[in-house]
Amino acid sequence: MRICLVQQHPVDEERIPAAILRWVTLHDHLLARGHQVCSVGPNTRWRLETRNFRGAPQLLVPGPGSGIKALDMAAFALLLGPALLAARRRWRPQAWFVDELFVCFGLALLRLRHRREAVVYDVMGIHYHQVRKHNRNWFRQYPLAWLYGAMEHLTLWGCTVVSTVNEAHRQVLRRWTRRPVEVIRDAADFPHPAAADGLPPKETGDVWLTFVGKISNRRLDDLYQILPDLMAAATALRLVVLGNGPFHRRYADWTARLGLAARVHFADFVPHAQLPAWLERSDIAYSDDWSDIGFPMKVFEYMALGRAILVEDTPAVREVMRHEGNCLLYHGLEGLREGILRLAGDIGLRERLGRAAADEARRLHGWSGRIDQFEALFNRAVELAGRP
Repeated sequence: MRICLVQQHPVDEERIPAAILRWVTLHDHLLARGHQVCSVGPNTRWRLETRNFRGAPQLLVPGPGSGIKALDMAAFALLLGPALLAARRRWRPQAWFVDELFVCFGLALLRLRHRREAVVYDVMGIHYHQVRKHNRNWFRQYPLAWLYGAMEHLTLWGCTVVSTVNEAHRQVLRRWTRRPVEVIRDAADFPHPAAADGLPPKETGDVWLTFVGKISNRRLDDLYQILPDLMAAATALRLVVLGNGPFHRRYADWTARLGLAARVHFADFVPHAQLPAWLERSDIAYSDDWSDIGFPMKVFEYMALGRAILVEDTPAVREVMRHEGNCLLYHGLEGLREGILRLAGDIGLRERLGRAAADEARRLHGWSGRIDQFEALFNRAVELAGRP
């Protein structure tokens, strides 16, 4: 099948962020399975041009490349429509794949011009839920929530079928659209693990508490509020943070004020292939939940690598994770503190939870099965759109 995937983030093949890992994985697997894959993404200069991206052609939408996210995204959103029409003339895709609501205007133009296009819209996160949970400024929260909700509805109007990452998302989306909505969860595979750059030594007896992810939206505030008590109660505990983002400096400064620089390590961005080497030394893998209905993709990676997982308890998380079964779940600051101290002091519990998580990951959460689901969904979209 000829499939065109649309991506709004500039992609450096050497530094693929978690936000587009699902998209890149789908791209690579479809290409490996013999599909004719092409893609559309943003350029960092004012030129419409084509490059080779991971073995397939990619049309680049002109943009300022300013590094100012709002400006670059606005330019991409406004110029995407003509680029999609150009991609259609050039490659004649039988199906399209989009995964961000900022494609809404371009997708609307495509559907208005060509009503029988088969479009799969992959909803990884419902933005107004993220805004509602993390944005503490109500004067920004409500306008952003309204804007994101409107864009979400426009994107849903332009698609043929919808995929999403969990049942909690599916329930919300089914209230918003009559389009078919299928759950295709994230997954984790590490087919080509690499040695880690800058991996610090681990002293005998140390217990590493590791967080992986973008450092944004004050998402480590809860952990840092209890960090002095944790470090005093568990003298072997070390915190390792893998990731970067706009709040990196906030937590580096907070660490210094607490006098804990010797027990906290910031590793900045870590390429995905190096995660196994980093997490191999981790004793506890920690995750908050970035949305009140989300499921952190990193948890599947923690599972695949057999780590003892501590994750924030939400209904969406409980779709996969079971307290005392394949992880520990926590509520609030006291639950987070108790979970960390319990895991830090019980190696048997850590090993049991890690084995259970790894077994489930091998059986249920590999990418091969997810790609099978996507292929079936592309076929369904083509059938519903009435494409030849």
